[in-house]
Amino acid sequence: MIAQNAPKPQFWAVLAALRFFFAMWVLFDHTYNFGPPERAMPVFSKSGLMAVMCFFVISGFSIHHSITVAPRGYGQRRFWRIFPINALAVGIGWLAWSVLNLSGGYGTPQVAPTAWDFIGCLLFLEVVLPVMIEFLYPAWSLSVEVLYYTFAPVLKRYRGELLIALLMTASCVLFIAWPFIRDEYIAAQFHYRIPALAMLWAWLAGWVSYSHPRHGAHFAALVVGGLAGIYTQAKFFAIEDVTSGIATCVAWIGTVGVVFYRWGSIDNERCNTFFSYLGDLSYPLYLLHYPLLFALTSSILKAYPEWNYGIVQVAISLAAAMLAFHYVDKPLRNVGRLNSEYFSSAAMSIIRGVAARRGPLR
Repeated sequence: MIAQNAPKPQFWAVLAALRFFFAMWVLFDHTYNFGPPERAMPVFSKSGLMAVMCFFVISGFSIHHSITVAPRGYGQRRFWRIFPINALAVGIGWLAWSVLNLSGGYGTPQVAPTAWDFIGCLLFLEVVLPVMIEFLYPAWSLSVEVLYYTFAPVLKRYRGELLIALLMTASCVLFIAWPFIRDEYIAAQFHYRIPALAMLWAWLAGWVSYSHPRHGAHFAALVVGGLAGIYTQAKFFAIEDVTSGIATCVAWIGTVGVVFYRWGSIDNERCNTFFSYLGDLSYPLYLLHYPLLFALTSSILKAYPEWNYGIVQVAISLAAAMLAFHYVDKPLRNVGRLNSEYFSSAAMSIIRGVAARRGPLR
């Protein structure tokens, strides 16, 4: 099925490259959490908040496309896309903490996680229960996205533009006002209901951009809302100088502009293949680096602190993401796709068989 608002095939490579760019932004930022700051990687700002917001925008766009062109099997595709790598991340953290008894390095939890905490993280329950574990920290945004994925079919079926506009406005206002409500990082809590509400507008920005491409009023409103949020939450976006301020603003405006105006399609097959591959690495890179770096800085890099440089952390994280993609993510996604096609075909065969036995409707 070809959707009316579907972008050119080459455009997905642009979004893939953007996802990888923001995953690297988060990784570079987190090198300050796992080693001496003088050895960390240079980064636009020492906060991954803008990267997460841009992830949400890209996700909203992609999910709207997915559920439009292939509504059948949507839930299965989402499961096989996100669960295996999340299970691997939780497994790495559990192995390091519960089996190998690693601790004392960077990222060591202040409160010992329980078995229920690991189960909650495995099932994406951080958004509703206080089960977050420090060395699984990046997964908070995934739990929020899972909530959005769950309600996507409702949005697609309802098509209530006024409701979406009201939700976006209320969510954006909450995001802008949050520092005045509580002077803390919006994702600092051990449950993430507030971020899920306050950042919904970023995900809906991508959703709306798919159905209203090149809509100047929507684009302008979202740019203004984003800049207002950056202004009120400058401390939490880690805006410390002109460079970090400009980079944060450009990241938001650029991402919203890309999804609304479909900027950047490249008619070069090799470039598109390379960018798509980087996009495939972005998810395991984003989710696995934190538990992996916790395990390393509580073992090898704890014993040999002279090796603990940001560039070493980045190299190890990239290698782990490549291995996870080729040997976990890609194979299991293919299995999920084949199962989805099989069960869809089987269901259609059953329906046709029942209809044939009943005869024509009268």
